[in-house]
Amino acid sequence: MNNITGIGMNVLTFLGGLGLFLYGVRVTSNGLQNFAAQKLRSVLQSVTKRTTVAVIFGMIMTVAFQSSAATTVLTVEFVNTGMLNLAQALGIVLGSAVGTSITVQLLAFKMLPIALGFVFMGFILQLTVKTQRMKHLGQGLIGFGIIFVGMATMSDASQPLSQIPEVYYFLGSLEKNPILAVLVGILMTAVIQSSPAMFAIMMSLATNGVLSLQAIIPLVLGAHTGGTVTTLFSGIAAPNMDARRTAIANMGQKVLGTILVWPFLTQFTNLVAWTSTDVQRQVANAHLLFSLFMVIIFLPFNSVLAKALVKIFPDRQKHGDEPAFQYIDTAALRLPSVGLKQVRQETVALGRFILREMLEVLPLAALSSRRTEMYNIDAREERVDWYYKNITSFTVDLNKQGLTEDQLEESIDLQYILKEFENVADNIAKVNSLAQKIEHRLEWEPMQEIYDKVRERFVSMLQALEQKDEALAGKVIREHPEIVRLKQALQFNIYAEIFNQPEGSAQQHGGYDESPDTHAVMIDIIILFHSIDEHTVNIAQVIFGIV
Repeated sequence: MNNITGIGMNVLTFLGGLGLFLYGVRVTSNGLQNFAAQKLRSVLQSVTKRTTVAVIFGMIMTVAFQSSAATTVLTVEFVNTGMLNLAQALGIVLGSAVGTSITVQLLAFKMLPIALGFVFMGFILQLTVKTQRMKHLGQGLIGFGIIFVGMATMSDASQPLSQIPEVYYFLGSLEKNPILAVLVGILMTAVIQSSPAMFAIMMSLATNGVLSLQAIIPLVLGAHTGGTVTTLFSGIAAPNMDARRTAIANMGQKVLGTILVWPFLTQFTNLVAWTSTDVQRQVANAHLLFSLFMVIIFLPFNSVLAKALVKIFPDRQKHGDEPAFQYIDTAALRLPSVGLKQVRQETVALGRFILREMLEVLPLAALSSRRTEMYNIDAREERVDWYYKNITSFTVDLNKQGLTEDQLEESIDLQYILKEFENVADNIAKVNSLAQKIEHRLEWEPMQEIYDKVRERFVSMLQALEQKDEALAGKVIREHPEIVRLKQALQFNIYAEIFNQPEGSAQQHGGYDESPDTHAVMIDIIILFHSIDEHTVNIAQVIFGIV
């Protein structure tokens, strides 16, 4: 009974160590992402002119973020913005595997005392430094230390696990059945969603003789492929085709690399054994050698592979009746700085859709005798509602990822802007609906001036939003009283016309209905144009920093 209790306690201790390790990886990744992600854009522009340099950048970025998945997400974002082509992106993804190897190499060092020192240093930074960026660095240092605490805990608890007959039999079968070991490596890494964690488990078991090198090598190959599973699923669901191509190529390279190495598994195992007598270092070297092998094999053909991917997976045909994100990718939830940028891009795109597909076609819709445009306006307003709902949902999920104060403020600003865009679309639809109430045709000429000015100011606001131009936003705010005066003047003219019209008359001139009901509709439309401009000013105030 005591033996069973002891084994149970060791299992719990091992799982607790794994939990600490995973938590440390997450804390380190979040802290260093927030510390460095904003600087990557300028660095990237100078170092990725050549594909070979892109590999080095992928290595550095993965070590910094402690996540090859975060590297892949950020790489796809750079492709979206035109800073990278697909071939360079594939180079960064290859480099990310080597970057993970460097992390695994660090795990092989006996540096628990140093790691605890990092925890103390990180705590001091968190406690004493006022700048948000340095606090993120402190967070990263604390997480880095916790990684090695978890590693040591797993190592201490793994030795008694060999005394469990089922564990001993299962791990022994991995040595005899390398295909099973590959499958186990894929499955475990996909479930844990962390390649470094999988290698930490292997190191802990190998240190105490629970896992042999003959079982470790196929597990390493499987872990390489398993680390791409999550990225593949998120990439397939991504709206951007380059995201799909990158995710597919990432997994395809790992699978093909495993197939190429498989006939030489014995020789590869002997090579790993020759590199070191330390079993933990052997695990790390196995990962590194396989990563370097993939770089050597695939890097020279990156451009060819990129062209083949475009041909095999062509850009999807867009259907006008199917709303879909242009920029947002759910995989970006792992990297808040990228996710926020995608929300901003999607918000600007929504504003341009409202301008192009609703505001600019409004006169044609209002004056159409066939009334066909009316239904398009209504359908487009529903499309705006879809974007508002789904962008908001993504932003809510993003807010749960532990944003910085600056990121949270930007998220709130973008949510406010989204709501204002929805209000603008609602008002445009209302204008169109009111215009359709006129029995013949609406007299548009009296409203042309206010429409033109409202449209011009909406265009200026969009430009200010896209370029973060506070000066242009300020100009939009200052010119709003002109719209107020124009609204009042137009209303006064219509009221004067109603007052001067003979009682009971309902005349038509030039085919336009001039009944009292028409005047009322025109007044309501003018009020709606003024309301559209108010929402435009509200957005400009956010850009300017007033709200």
